Amino acid sequence: MFLSVCNINTSYIYYFVGASLVINSSWKNPSGQWHVGCKLVYELFTDTLTSRVKKERKRRWDEENQEAIAEAVKQLDQFDKKHTKVEGAHLKMVREDLQNRVDLLRKQADSYDDKGPVIDAVVWHDGELWRAALDTQSLEDESGCGKLADFVPLTNYRLEQKHGVFSKLDACTCVLNVYNERNILSIVTDSSPHATHVAGIAAAFHPEEPLLNGVAPGAQIVSCKIGDSRLGSMETGTGLTRALIAAVEHKCDLINMSYGEPTLLPDYGRFVDLVNEVVNKHRLIFVSSAGNNGPALTTVGAPGGTSSSIIGVGAYVSPAMAAGAHLLVEPPTEGLEYTWSSRGPTVDGDLGVSISAPGGAVAPVPTWTLQRRMLMNGTSMSSPSACGGVALIVSAMKAEGIPVSPYTVRKALENTSIPIGALPEEKLTAGQGVMQVDKAYDYMQKVQNLPCVWYQVKIKQAGITSKPTSSATSRGIYLREPLYCHQSTEWTVEIAPKFHEDANNLDQLVPFEECIELHSTGEAVVRAPDYLLLTHNGRSFRCS
Repeated sequence: MFLSVCNINTSYIYYFVGASLVINSSWKNPSGQWHVGCKLVYELFTDTLTSRVKKERKRRWDEENQEAIAEAVKQLDQFDKKHTKVEGAHLKMVREDLQNRVDLLRKQADSYDDKGPVIDAVVWHDGELWRAALDTQSLEDESGCGKLADFVPLTNYRLEQKHGVFSKLDACTCVLNVYNERNILSIVTDSSPHATHVAGIAAAFHPEEPLLNGVAPGAQIVSCKIGDSRLGSMETGTGLTRALIAAVEHKCDLINMSYGEPTLLPDYGRFVDLVNEVVNKHRLIFVSSAGNNGPALTTVGAPGGTSSSIIGVGAYVSPAMAAGAHLLVEPPTEGLEYTWSSRGPTVDGDLGVSISAPGGAVAPVPTWTLQRRMLMNGTSMSSPSACGGVALIVSAMKAEGIPVSPYTVRKALENTSIPIGALPEEKLTAGQGVMQVDKAYDYMQKVQNLPCVWYQVKIKQAGITSKPTSSATSRGIYLREPLYCHQSTEWTVEIAPKFHEDANNLDQLVPFEECIELHSTGEAVVRAPDYLLLTHNGRSFRCS
């Protein structure tokens, strides 16, 4: 509610709940309507930033309070020197007031509680777009009239890709989005330094300092915030859904998701269904971190290590990286999977980890951290490293006119990776190996005319009908329980080729026919037929 409006020096001042906001005269507003709101700024900051800002504000407050105490003590001392004998009701009241002032100022430090400054926001329509500006003066000075007129107005970030900064004190950048015909102003800030670091690994571009570039310098990024600051940056289902919708609307080629946690049911849930649609219908390539809960078996997280449509990425460390980034006196002689990198298989027998990529990087972090770059480690770092590599492959494919399919790109990555470790079980638990961008692209050139298809595997156990889970469908045969070591078990394996949803029946489905060679382990732990002739209808076979 606007209480009054006046014109002062070609700028406009709107009085709102006792505070005055100076509107810059250069801001276009044909309607003359200004929509005002406010927000407690600590609700927008991370806990780390809030702690730093509070500490600095407390230091400034202490200085001002000490000055006020000194001045009050001085006045009391001067009064006592002037009135050596306090007589009369008036003088007694004056001295009591001075003493109370000193006592109150000294007690203030004990009861200090910084709830945080309130920032005012103004939204208006400039005739073409909804715009907004923030008055953030209260972050540095709570004396009254702020800096609204100095704030460069912003519109929805996707339209102009401009950001603002709250104040020099916090150095926190923000972007604004106006929704619902000016009724909702969204102020977007970081939930942590994590996303900036991840984006820098994938696509940082420093023309003057190429060594600081990401894997795919200058790749265009659509940033979708899925973490909620109120939940310690944990993702929400609504945030995940909005992110997938945005990726499809903007016709993205790739999705990187460096988020995840354990799950009871692999490859299951509403989000997994949406991912399947994004990959199978809209042909986006989805890359995600496998998790940081290794080295035990079956520690992959969701969705990166548990969902069939996602390329799950483990974390790899080279000898040079072990020496340079981790300062090891005696680095390993060959590349290894980080001990903490999650391993497969999934509980339902899928491989879990698809490929591995460097799991640590010195990359950009937000300005509010008060540093330019930071070393972070995790599959959160290996995932954007892999995604940046895939971006290079996709870019080259588009330049050469090679059709891009998440199925063939994934097959190229897995078939050209260099295995990690000498033991077969290391390959089975840590993915196919370290991705090779150049070899994967060469592979794509050779297979560009082959069908774009992936194989869905469903396995059912036969022979033990007494188990309540004997009819459950899994994606692999996982012989982990001691029971399987003492008796043979028979399994029915169903393989169905899956094409993109817009595949042409006559051009792609009917002509499809492939002979697949099946391999068993040398110890014949699992025995299967040697060959499988497959058409687009799929087939099943028995193994034991």
